[in-house]
Amino acid sequence: MAVRKRKSWKHLVIVFMGSFVIAGIVGISSELLLRRISSLWVAALFLLAVIGVHIVFDVIGIAATAASEAPHHAKAANRVRGARQAVYLVRHADLVANMANDVVGDVTGTLSGVMAAAIVLDIIRLEPTFGTKEIWLSTLMLALVASITVTGKAVGKTFAIQDANKIIAWVGSALAAFEQITGWDLTGPKKRGGKKDGTSRKNT
Repeated sequence: MAVRKRKSWKHLVIVFMGSFVIAGIVGISSELLLRRISSLWVAALFLLAVIGVHIVFDVIGIAATAASEAPHHAKAANRVRGARQAVYLVRHADLVANMANDVVGDVTGTLSGVMAAAIVLDIIRLEPTFGTKEIWLSTLMLALVASITVTGKAVGKTFAIQDANKIIAWVGSALAAFEQITGWDLTGPKKRGGKKDGTSRKNT
């Protein structure tokens, strides 16, 4: 029970810190970028990119919970690139899903709403005649963003469930490349004694 509590607190700390850092970086970056964008078309493309990130991470989170370890263990035994990282993602599916679906999903969802509102303000600034219809323009823009996001996530969920192991293999390969480039071992095995489920060797 004590081990589970330690794991729970560690999980919450990781989620809190991850949310804080990601939200801060994305918020500052998007604010600076939006100030430099003068074209509505560029702003619209940036908005679509943010929605795309939201959908992609939603797919990753669902795939992590739907995938199984066995195929990736077999690949890891044959030293296939990214297989060890894929095993880690499946084994920590709850954390992966929380970070991908909740943290990144909420941040990108909020950001897309802010960007949609900014685009509406730019349209009104360029076409003052739309000022009297601001509420309808805002409603239409937010409804369009919500529709694209929900539809994309619906398609992504089907793909994530049907090809979960393939998706996790791709993500594992990307993580392996990132670890190789940066030298950070984000998914390495724990060095401490005891099993990976947190039980002590003395109890075995």
